[in-house]
Amino acid sequence: MTIEGLDFSGKSTLVRALKGSLAGSDTHFTREPGGTPVAERIRDILLDPDSEMDAWTEAYLYAAARAEHSRAEILPRLERGQHVVCERYLDSSLAYQGFGRGLGIEAVRGLNSYAVEAVMPDRTFYLRLDSEERERRAAMLGAPLDRIEAVGADFMRRVERGFEELAGQEPGRFLVLEASLPPGELADLVVGEMRRLQYTRGG
Repeated sequence: MTIEGLDFSGKSTLVRALKGSLAGSDTHFTREPGGTPVAERIRDILLDPDSEMDAWTEAYLYAAARAEHSRAEILPRLERGQHVVCERYLDSSLAYQGFGRGLGIEAVRGLNSYAVEAVMPDRTFYLRLDSEERERRAAMLGAPLDRIEAVGADFMRRVERGFEELAGQEPGRFLVLEASLPPGELADLVVGEMRRLQYTRGG
């Protein structure tokens, strides 16, 4: 399964809550871009505020990190019978590069088809967050913005439209959650859905 959403929507906070709720289950947590040593090095390039690159270069780097991550980390764990929870995956590229950068959803999907092959989530939890709350959280955090976070409000509005369109296209896979809910309540909703799908073992 995957957890998706705009920057500052609370994905990492939700993952921390899930780790506590799923302690003892055979569930592995990972993230994108990253998840392996090579993919983490690509992540550093992608998020470095001093890195300047063409939109297609960005898309290819995300796909390269995903190819390494899915083949070296996700697929082997799935083949061993483990469950994987990934913070961001293909949908982020479709929303950020396909919609946000204007490269087109089908073009980005085609590029990533070689990266993901058949490794797709059975459920995607999309944290929906309005722009006013997003900006409030960003200001409250006060930390320097990474290269993607710093692009601007117009870019993020396009990304948001992308996520909304993707969720509308696949209502059977996407479960939309209100990101303004407390992390513990969100974690309970996610764990409940995972158990409904018999996603966890033991416990």
